[in-house]
Amino acid sequence: MKDGESLKIDRSLKVIVSASFIILLTTFISKILTYLYRIVIARYYGVEIYGVYSISLMVIGWVTVFAGLGFAGGLTRYLSYHRGKNEEYKSSYLVKKTTFFLIISGIIGCLIIILTSSFIANQIFHIAELQTFLIIFSLSIPFSVLAGIFFSILRSYEKIGWFAFIVNILQNSVKLLALVFLIYLGFSSKSIAVSHVAGVAIALVVAYIISRKKIPFIFKEQKVKDAHSTMMQLVSYSWPLIFFGFIASILSWTDTFMIGVLRTTTEVGFYNAAVPIAVIINISADLFKQMFLPIITKEYGKGNIATVKVITRQVTKWLFVISIPLFIAIFLFPQEAIRILFGEQYLPASNSLRILAVGFFIASILDVSQEVLSMKGRSKLILMDTIVIAVVNIILNYILIPIYGISGAAFSTTFSISALSILFTYQVRKSSSIFIIKRDVIKVLFSGIVAFLLTWFSFLYITEEIPRLIVGGILFVLTYFLLIYLTHSIDKNDYMILRAIKGKLTKMSQIQTGVPD
Repeated sequence: MKDGESLKIDRSLKVIVSASFIILLTTFISKILTYLYRIVIARYYGVEIYGVYSISLMVIGWVTVFAGLGFAGGLTRYLSYHRGKNEEYKSSYLVKKTTFFLIISGIIGCLIIILTSSFIANQIFHIAELQTFLIIFSLSIPFSVLAGIFFSILRSYEKIGWFAFIVNILQNSVKLLALVFLIYLGFSSKSIAVSHVAGVAIALVVAYIISRKKIPFIFKEQKVKDAHSTMMQLVSYSWPLIFFGFIASILSWTDTFMIGVLRTTTEVGFYNAAVPIAVIINISADLFKQMFLPIITKEYGKGNIATVKVITRQVTKWLFVISIPLFIAIFLFPQEAIRILFGEQYLPASNSLRILAVGFFIASILDVSQEVLSMKGRSKLILMDTIVIAVVNIILNYILIPIYGISGAAFSTTFSISALSILFTYQVRKSSSIFIIKRDVIKVLFSGIVAFLLTWFSFLYITEEIPRLIVGGILFVLTYFLLIYLTHSIDKNDYMILRAIKGKLTKMSQIQTGVPD
């Protein structure tokens, strides 16, 4: 008979894995839709317009972070925390207050972009067409910050299916369909901005409707005796997230911004063909992180620190297992990935893609560190870390881009996001005595390195592209998973999850074939 602690761990891991099934399916569809959307823009409008689109996303992203006031991240933490404390009446109060503030801040953000669009387009980037893009894109800011509230509600109350559907499928489907429809009608490149606004607006409406239907009590009027204190706790936690989000956005977009300023719009287009491919490595983090923070925060609110520690280490190992094959595939075949998705004209980004893959791999496998710091309410520490690394990133980009072009930008980003992830991991170890890497992870890493070397060695004898893809892929997968098995990298928690997965798949098969349970 399992003790209470083991049952809590098993239950939490099963919730995370169950959610990851949904996230896996919807993320896979999301990636297809996102790449189709970018491919339509890149191929139909060309490299320069694709560069203008990338710059627009960057500028709007920065303003949206400030307009969001950090409340989306704060709500995810405190709604989950209040659930653990059985104080959900406070959650209702927080949702009402944050909605009021975000309506105002969203409108202000929109107006700021409209009023400064001419200066940004003509004086900073010297791209006249960018002004119209920014004006249309700005309409998405109020929709985006309000949608963040309802996404936080859905995550915190474990409605991950709806959350994943709206964010990954619905929003991206609307963008793609709107873009194709407007192109069919003969509209200009402004269709890109219009389609973006349409996707965000529809996501907001549906997220609101589902939140009201699935968690109706969160919208009811609730009396809170310590209302001011409750709100100030959220504000105290959230305000660093404003600057963290902005600095993190700078960290993400510094390369694009500085390539646009120091080089050309065409090179911005090249570089932004490499980035979305490298981001594929983050799919492992995407699978688990949507439920990871709410679950560990709820357990933390209950005082179950041991449970948090086991869950954190287990999820880290899963991140390793999934991220390694994705990294190897992109690192070995950068040209093939770019050619398939964006076309021959974007091949100058191949070297940048290989460099970026290293950074996104390190960031992905250590992703849970930031979530653990968030669980503990260390938002100010996260902010300070990110500011330091963002400054380093700006300096590196300023030095390297004029010399090495987009490869210099890729190295700057890789160094920065790797350093930040390692710093978060060190601080988690120091502040909570949780070392996220367990012994089994070393075995997994060893399996990945050996499989990589064997695959790389096989390329000495296979020179043609298609045979290399087929043979290399099969050789790596077989070697990697065989070594994971032989090194006993799978523990009792993994077997428990595998049995749960097998049961789920068996049940699905029985339903499809009409076999009774």
